[in-house]
Amino acid sequence: MTEIEKTVFDLIRAAASDLSYEIGGTVDPAALYRIVRRQHLSAFLWKYASRLPDSPVRRAWERDRDLSALKELTYREEKEKIDRALSEAGIRFLYLKGTVLKNLWDDPSFRYMGDADFLYEGDDGALHSAFGKLGYSAESYGTRDFSHHFVFHKDPWFSVEPHFALFDADSPFAGKLTDLFDHATPDPELPGRFLISEEDLYLHTLLHARKHIAIGGIGVRSFLDFVFLFRAYPDLRERERVRAFVADGGLGQFEARFLRIVSLFSDPASTPDAEDEEELTALFSAGLFGSTERSFGNQLNDESKRSRFPRLRFLFKRAFPPLLSMAHRKFRAPLSWIVYPYYWLRRVFAMLFSRNRRNNTKASLQAVACFKENRDVMGRELRYFGISPEEETGEEARRD
Repeated sequence: MTEIEKTVFDLIRAAASDLSYEIGGTVDPAALYRIVRRQHLSAFLWKYASRLPDSPVRRAWERDRDLSALKELTYREEKEKIDRALSEAGIRFLYLKGTVLKNLWDDPSFRYMGDADFLYEGDDGALHSAFGKLGYSAESYGTRDFSHHFVFHKDPWFSVEPHFALFDADSPFAGKLTDLFDHATPDPELPGRFLISEEDLYLHTLLHARKHIAIGGIGVRSFLDFVFLFRAYPDLRERERVRAFVADGGLGQFEARFLRIVSLFSDPASTPDAEDEEELTALFSAGLFGSTERSFGNQLNDESKRSRFPRLRFLFKRAFPPLLSMAHRKFRAPLSWIVYPYYWLRRVFAMLFSRNRRNNTKASLQAVACFKENRDVMGRELRYFGISPEEETGEEARRD
């Protein structure tokens, strides 16, 4: 690891264990901040950055901290509205992943969360209507054939992903963890709301992390989730249902390697070996879920199994997404033959005026140019975590 990466590593370990730490005078604050911000850990590490001399970097870091606190306050108010609307619509639901895990961190605002995920049972139309009344628009809502969840969004930053299943139909874990409501606890304060069991929270979060590693990488936040999860429930990994699921699913090697990184962040006295350092460098060089280039590189690797011209096939599918993908997002039969060509053309023109579209296009071209390099990086990371390179990449790899 470089000096900057080593400093980030030490900072995270100190914060996770509530230890004191002084940022060295030879460390470039701007370079340090770039990694921290890319990992969405600005609020978590602010108590150390607050001792830095006044500078644009320190002020930017402080703004990140303030924004995280503001988002947490507004998110909690919004969640109460969503919960009441779902309950009144007769929908059973329980929250997953970050919505639950953030409450185990020292301060919920320390844990960045892009969207709220929940599993639900009920009528899709009632769900759509409930979110519509709250001012949400459906970003992905159309067919259950393409994905395992829908997406709703409301400005300025509220995004919600209602899951009707935990995994895609082509996931190696499809059909697993289908009984979450059976193990959950009904919330006496609100009809329809359930509290996920600790075992299911652990297993689903572990499988979700595995999926993202197989797709394009993962960030530090995912490992810190487990640091605080084990602090709250020290015996969780050894519980009978957890051990049986891990054994039956062939997850033993992955769990051990994943928790190796968790232990490096939770135990300041632990020492990473050469392989660990290589993986930590990969973590710090990417973002919350790896990098777009690596994700696209993984998709290119899949295309190489289906075509003699994987680069051309990949770029064509990026410019003209499959019809099923678009049906899930916006359009459905019987007008599909009319609206699909319009949608394709709109995507091309949007690239000229949308910074996000231009950035995605640039990343696509970079992935094509660095195909072999990305494939090698992903291959090394998959080997580190004991994941087969043949694992299906699933829905996330198909999304735009």
